[in-house]
Amino acid sequence: MSKMVANSRYPFKEFKINEFIKLRLEGDRTNIYVKNQIFTQCMYLLLNIPEDQVRKYDDIDSIDEAAENLNRSMEGGGRGIYQIDPEEEFMGHCSNMQAWAENDYDTRILHRNLAFPLLKRLSDVGDPLAKNRIKEEIALRYSSGHETVMTFLADNGYLKYLSRDELEYLLDDNKLPIISTLARISNDITMVLETDSVNVRLMRLIREASKNIGYQNIPFIISHLNKDFSDKSKEMLVKLIYSNFRNQKDFPLIEYLNNHIEFFKEFDLNSIIYDGKIIGFLKGDILNLRENGVKHINDIKLPIDKYLKIEEIDLSNNLINELDGIEKFCNVRRLKLNNNKIYNIDLLNHLKALQHLSLRNNSISKIESKISLPLLESLDLSGNRELKELPEWLNSLPALNSVSFLNCNLKKFSDSTSRYFWMNQNYRFYTNYTLEDIEYYESHFNRKSKSGNQCYKHFVIWLLKMKDLKKFNNITYEDLYKFEELTNKKSIWSGRLTNDFLKWMDDKKQKKITDFL
Repeated sequence: MSKMVANSRYPFKEFKINEFIKLRLEGDRTNIYVKNQIFTQCMYLLLNIPEDQVRKYDDIDSIDEAAENLNRSMEGGGRGIYQIDPEEEFMGHCSNMQAWAENDYDTRILHRNLAFPLLKRLSDVGDPLAKNRIKEEIALRYSSGHETVMTFLADNGYLKYLSRDELEYLLDDNKLPIISTLARISNDITMVLETDSVNVRLMRLIREASKNIGYQNIPFIISHLNKDFSDKSKEMLVKLIYSNFRNQKDFPLIEYLNNHIEFFKEFDLNSIIYDGKIIGFLKGDILNLRENGVKHINDIKLPIDKYLKIEEIDLSNNLINELDGIEKFCNVRRLKLNNNKIYNIDLLNHLKALQHLSLRNNSISKIESKISLPLLESLDLSGNRELKELPEWLNSLPALNSVSFLNCNLKKFSDSTSRYFWMNQNYRFYTNYTLEDIEYYESHFNRKSKSGNQCYKHFVIWLLKMKDLKKFNNITYEDLYKFEELTNKKSIWSGRLTNDFLKWMDDKKQKKITDFL
């Protein structure tokens, strides 16, 4: 694409690399666009290799290594003594960028100052290749040992992308200088850790390391500093880290405390213990233990005076199949147990203060025992796919005003529970119908009966009436079809069997009797 830009003697040009990257010549400058947003990163053509020095670069592994041996006359956006035309420069950038993309964003092809920020931006905007490559490129380039690249990646926080295992690998290769620096002063730390000056110095170094490799990796840093410390020095260091970083957003507080739980036995942490480990902290009257691998509620341990104070519990997305232990929280008002493996809910009868209960996506198939919860206002049993019948005890819950059975397999309800069937669109998941029901309805009313696995309301209303009609009159769809075919008349009108059809059925019965005689 080419067009003239105001106040410029060079035409506007655009070159598309892929669906995420475009280059544009605007005025006399080449700009990179990522997802149609300008990427403000300086670009210049760096290489200017005299012909008689080409062999010096045979063993160069990356553009960063090459850059340290080059004539730098073309850096900084200038065109040096060679006066490269902006259009020629644009084509050079396009060629380099296309080569980078065709080689799966290999960061050796572009200068580090461009390659890594651009790779990060592409990852942030959703480029799947960039998302897959960024960690690998950071680890590979850092482990290459090229000092300027290592410094660039560390100083700009790219090591935060790496996992603990990847950092461990770099440390084994002696390629995490900041950890080495911390380790070198370990003798001073172990001898005079309690002094303010050493504490300040140590915290400054740890903060610097954390900024480079992420606060989430502080436990990794401390695990390597602690190896040669005395027990006393180790305890002082652990508590110092806790007091300085416990409120830091990315600091993995729970992991850190569990790693060093022996030093915090006297602390009032207001913690929640499960299987001997801290899995969370109490926040007022709320117990939130979503996605913690909890199997047995009975094994959740709180300070003894806290059980009766809990009014809201979320134990969703765990591995719970039985409710033993739930009775300890007898004052809970709001309880979420979604996405577990619960099949029996009898023990919920101990929770007389319960107002809102959610049991979505469990293994409940039948609720035989009566649930008596006088204050219960809402009940959600959605996603229990083997649940087929609305239980009669729903009518004995005086405060109940909302019931959800979405994505269940409803086949049966009584007149007394019908109001819950029609509540919150539960009727959409009625499944007590046959292919014959669907075919007759859709052929006679020219309307769809379902969308996906969900029934339309008009179909369910018709279906329930049709079931009664067929049962009361002892007729089949075959009778209806045959009458309509022979007489070219309707068998049903306004939800009732027509007189013509009834007479036809009566004649049919009489003929059978006569034939029998």
